[in-house]
Amino acid sequence: MKTLLYKSCLLFLLFPFLFLSCEKPAPQLPTKPQEETLHTVRFKLKGFSTSITPLASPHSLSLSRLSSHGAPSLVSAMPLEPSPQEQYVYFWSFNEENLLPDIAINTSSASISFQAADTSPGFTAGYGLSPYPAGRSLSLKGLQSLVITMPLTGVSEISKLAFDVGSSGTGPKNFSLYFSTDNGNSYTLLSADNQFANTKDNARNSYEFNLSDLRTIIQAQRLTIKIEPFEGERGDANDFDPNRGTFKLDNFRLSGIYNQDRPEESTDNISKIHYFIFNADDHLLALQGSTTFNPSDEGVDLSFKLSSGSYYAFITSNVSKAELLLPQVLTTASDLYLSNHFSNHDAHIFGAHIPHLEVNSNTQIDVSLKRYFSQVKFEFTDEEDLAHVRKISIHSEHAPLVYTPFSTSPSSVEDEATNIVFYPLFNSDHKSLSFNQFIGDVSNPVELGYIVNVYDEDDTLLRTFTVSSSIKNNVQLLFKGKLLVDADKQNQFQIEWNQAWDDNRTETF
Repeated sequence: MKTLLYKSCLLFLLFPFLFLSCEKPAPQLPTKPQEETLHTVRFKLKGFSTSITPLASPHSLSLSRLSSHGAPSLVSAMPLEPSPQEQYVYFWSFNEENLLPDIAINTSSASISFQAADTSPGFTAGYGLSPYPAGRSLSLKGLQSLVITMPLTGVSEISKLAFDVGSSGTGPKNFSLYFSTDNGNSYTLLSADNQFANTKDNARNSYEFNLSDLRTIIQAQRLTIKIEPFEGERGDANDFDPNRGTFKLDNFRLSGIYNQDRPEESTDNISKIHYFIFNADDHLLALQGSTTFNPSDEGVDLSFKLSSGSYYAFITSNVSKAELLLPQVLTTASDLYLSNHFSNHDAHIFGAHIPHLEVNSNTQIDVSLKRYFSQVKFEFTDEEDLAHVRKISIHSEHAPLVYTPFSTSPSSVEDEATNIVFYPLFNSDHKSLSFNQFIGDVSNPVELGYIVNVYDEDDTLLRTFTVSSSIKNNVQLLFKGKLLVDADKQNQFQIEWNQAWDDNRTETF
């Protein structure tokens, strides 16, 4: 009996273990697949600038890094009240040791930029001009060019430009003065020779320039002034040192009538970078995107993520009033094309290829962009007055130019905006106009042709003529000749083109 009871108890104790041993093992949970490692790729973009050096500049200087200092949206500039009387519409005293204007009709867009050996602005003892004390002045070492930009919204008349300058013993003692009404796209010489009367160390030299006869200025939305100093007659000064000599500017002022009659300046500019990344093995699109940027920045950082592999890339930047013409659907590199509306004539379009991009870790690459456009300028040599010419239309005879970075097969786009209309205010000092022609990055010159129609104030057609040339991108092309000639005379325009901005060639036809 005891044996039976013992066996019953033992079976009772072992039963749970026997039951558990009969259960199927729980299935193993699936492991989460490992995500593909992504690496950060950073392109440091540089090289795109909307500034163009004027043709035949009398003093060619090597360029250093551009330093740009724009006024922020909130500054302590004196508010300007509309008045029928002449007043300062812009005034810089530099007494606060910054580059902000003391008086300005538009503080958010007024700016000072410069090219110099030392890219940091300095400030030193200034020159007094009532009601402003002597205070401080702007001092720049190794200055090559100084650019002051002033929006003119609400200004009905411009009368004069004035400022005080000086320099160190080894600094420049002369300068050339230019103005631009197309955002620095092209410059017109205002005064070539401005020799210092007092060449002593940091001595004051005062200048005043009459602008009242330059009607093209008041038509513009903004006025850009450029000062290019050079050695000059030394007089009491030491030998010129272009790298260490300092140039001093104070009391920079523009006078005119501000009455707010003009509409506000358009602010719908596009400043955008597009990038396209392709797989090196099958040429399929791996990544594309776009981002906005500030055109006044010296460089732009563009970052994105890619998995390990071999790629190549294309980048383009657009600063203009209109979007670029790009494919709506993009699958392979050969599908990519780039174009621009001809009417978008102020467009500054740059681009770059990155032919090899190996990604196996976080990567940083320096990328220099180059101009994908050329500047086309008309300079009219008529001795007679052209004031009665009130409208000039330019129509592109050539087909819209389309750039295909990775294909030799030609592409075409529809562009109905093939006409540019100018409303010039010509005078004895100003008989020219210019625009930007998109080309792309080409190894062989492309054929360009334009039909030019000239009208008077009654919109009566005065003349029609055509011009043509073959150029590549990054070229300054100048058509030079008479605007108004007898209809039965063959047009005799001279062609100049400035390639790489500093080599000149001339061809006559």
